[in-house]
Amino acid sequence: MDSPWIRTTTTDTFRQDVIDQSNDVPVVIDFWAEWCQPCQQLMPILEKLATEFDGRFILMKINVDELPEIAGAFGVQSIPFVLAMIDGQPASQLPGVMPEPQVKEWLESFLPSAAMEAYNSGLQAEGTGDLETAEDCFRKAATMEADVPQFQIALGRTLLALDRELECAEIVEQLESRGFLEPEAESLKEQLELRSNVEDSGGITAARTALEADPNNVGLQIQLAEALSVEKRYPEACDLLLNVIQTDRTEVRDRAKDAMVTILSAMGPKSTQAGEYRRRLATAFY
Repeated sequence: MDSPWIRTTTTDTFRQDVIDQSNDVPVVIDFWAEWCQPCQQLMPILEKLATEFDGRFILMKINVDELPEIAGAFGVQSIPFVLAMIDGQPASQLPGVMPEPQVKEWLESFLPSAAMEAYNSGLQAEGTGDLETAEDCFRKAATMEADVPQFQIALGRTLLALDRELECAEIVEQLESRGFLEPEAESLKEQLELRSNVEDSGGITAARTALEADPNNVGLQIQLAEALSVEKRYPEACDLLLNVIQTDRTEVRDRAKDAMVTILSAMGPKSTQAGEYRRRLATAFY
């Protein structure tokens, strides 16, 4: 049993080894016994596939003679008895002894695709701030399943976080060629637009300096708001623009509104702050 994906357990560690572990990766339990000839036929197939699948599932071998309590808890009456556990619950049972192609087909019926696993690994890396690893994982997922927008969007989001705007823009352009954009992709597009505007104006420091020299210039206030939003200081940016909208009655008011709509879109569809500021914008403008 050289593979790290083929394991055994005990009565004391079963919950941790199987139930808890299945929350992270599917666990396939093989109930077997030394005297069971069908078990001896099936086990090498399961072990081979566990090694080939390289961590997409864990094979947990349970000898019913050594661990009858566990076998009884699962109602095992005949063996081999092969059961998949996902998120702490039984998910699928192998119908019986089968040749390798059918066993592999059974596994594929409930296992996440390799692309989805790469995507999930990317989300974990992104959550810890490891953007380089996240990029590798998202790119792998997007390469394996190029028709899944969420993989492309995740890659674009990571590229933007790495300040690789041109590569992100290529992904957004590719997605937009379908004739529409998902809200998350629209957010990336708006963030790219804001970054382009801020690059032209010189960033927060330049915008603050210019505004200090001309504090009543509402155009400079809009530039500062855009610069703040690029640094994800959204409340400051939105409050500044709301002030312009509430106090100015010239055409600049419309510019401030357009800038705020762009910023709210850049904040993303899941932002609760964006929802609050949309309500405040509606109240202020209408």
